[in-house]
Amino acid sequence: MNLLFKDMTPGQTIYALMKSDELKYCEGSIISVGPQRMEMPQVPAGQTPLQMPSIKNVVDVTYSLDGKNFTDTVDITACVFPTDKPGALSLVATDKEAVVRELHATLNNSENYLKEAEREVPKHEKRVKDCKGLIAQLDTDFKEKQQLEERFGKIEETQKDQGSKLDQILELLKNKQTHTANTNVTPTIQ
Repeated sequence: MNLLFKDMTPGQTIYALMKSDELKYCEGSIISVGPQRMEMPQVPAGQTPLQMPSIKNVVDVTYSLDGKNFTDTVDITACVFPTDKPGALSLVATDKEAVVRELHATLNNSENYLKEAEREVPKHEKRVKDCKGLIAQLDTDFKEKQQLEERFGKIEETQKDQGSKLDQILELLKNKQTHTANTNVTPTIQ
């Protein structure tokens, strides 16, 4: 069984996975763990006390992470908790295995997202094509702009082809001049 935050003592190591644009792993340490107390939930407006969440037993955990000190209120049965105190959504745990499990879960979620996105690309490419076609039918300004872009594209392509052909002709002429200059050399009699 994992060590619970309520049982940790000052100086013990904690492990964190910070999730922002980049994932970052770091280790920190416990500064203090407060006494157990009951946390009374706030009754949201419009709810009766019967609908409110139950009372929780919690401790206040003060810890150092990434060079800064933070305090979070943690359930007494927790060995892992989420927080946004270090400036990013983070998972703080009493052991590395919890961080590794979270990394595996994050990896699976990202891989599944990419697979799903890959399946969606053809659908959205077709949707873009269909939208452009329908907009061209219904919006004359859009249609004219699209036709103008197509014409410019063809002109640019033609210019590239002509430039390439011109480069080839110049290279042939250069080679012919070099060849002619080499054949016009008259031998000197000694």
